[in-house]
Amino acid sequence: MNDSRKFLAGLVASVLLIIVDVWLLMSTDMPMSLFWVILIVSIVILVLPIVSFEGTKAEVTGDRLRIKAAFVDLDIPLSSIQAVEYRETFDVGLRMFGYGGLRKGSGDFTNKEFGAYVFAGDTRIHGFVVVKYSGRIAAFNTIDETTTCGIYDAIVSATGSEGGTVMSSKDPETLRRSHRNLKWIMVSCIAVGIVVVIVVVALALFSGHADASMDEDSLTIDATMMHQDIAYTDIAYVELREDMDYGMRVGGYGGADISSGKFRNDEFGNYKLAVHNSVNACIVVHRTNGEVTVFNMQDDGSTREFYDRLSMAVSEAKGSVSTCHCSVAIA
Repeated sequence: MNDSRKFLAGLVASVLLIIVDVWLLMSTDMPMSLFWVILIVSIVILVLPIVSFEGTKAEVTGDRLRIKAAFVDLDIPLSSIQAVEYRETFDVGLRMFGYGGLRKGSGDFTNKEFGAYVFAGDTRIHGFVVVKYSGRIAAFNTIDETTTCGIYDAIVSATGSEGGTVMSSKDPETLRRSHRNLKWIMVSCIAVGIVVVIVVVALALFSGHADASMDEDSLTIDATMMHQDIAYTDIAYVELREDMDYGMRVGGYGGADISSGKFRNDEFGNYKLAVHNSVNACIVVHRTNGEVTVFNMQDDGSTREFYDRLSMAVSEAKGSVSTCHCSVAIA
């Protein structure tokens, strides 16, 4: 498998694993420790193909120059080469598409001298071959300076060229202006991306909700990533607590104002939570099947008031069930 396919396969596998990891966190009782382990594995899967890159391969065979690297696969007829130059230093410029590491890069690049061009090489190697072919430009090196210089000599020999200076067909000032514009476009895109990320994070932290309501038959709790409809007859009893230890989040939402979803503590084990973080009071609902749900309202006062109404509704529901059972027994 070539470097491009390795990278794409690693990228797809990493993204899919992250999606599955997030889904498991939201939908199951997966502990946070396992979530972080899977996330680290997904990052490793993304990095491994890059570590195993074979690097740039270049050779002159027959009447063609072949250059292969991640996101680069050039098959250049030697007859189309208009100029070739060997340099000890080279300004790589900006990566537009492809792979760009600290030292290695390959793909579509742009610099002040040539504008858009193809680069495949390692800046630690002090030798670069620059070729102009069919009006386009490519710069590359491979393995080491000696091998790179050998490729240059093979091109010169095969084309009958004496080498020289490769120059773009465009005006130098136009190239510099184009490069400067592209640089500002990239900086602007990065800035916009950062702003979008900040906005998304801010929305994620502050856009949660936790609400509760009651009707004739049941209690409804509606919160971010947590929704429950609990019939009064399914409630064993309710408690009013203050300063409760909610424990740790197993799966769900943890924002600046709201905590909701699946949580775990020493008292209840796994349970459901939907609370406003700034409110001390909370209502603990113990269900007849052993499950526990904890929630509160927007402030302490409304939480206590809701607790009183819920306690009364649960008591009335139990009284109704008891009366019904007695009637059946008498009959």
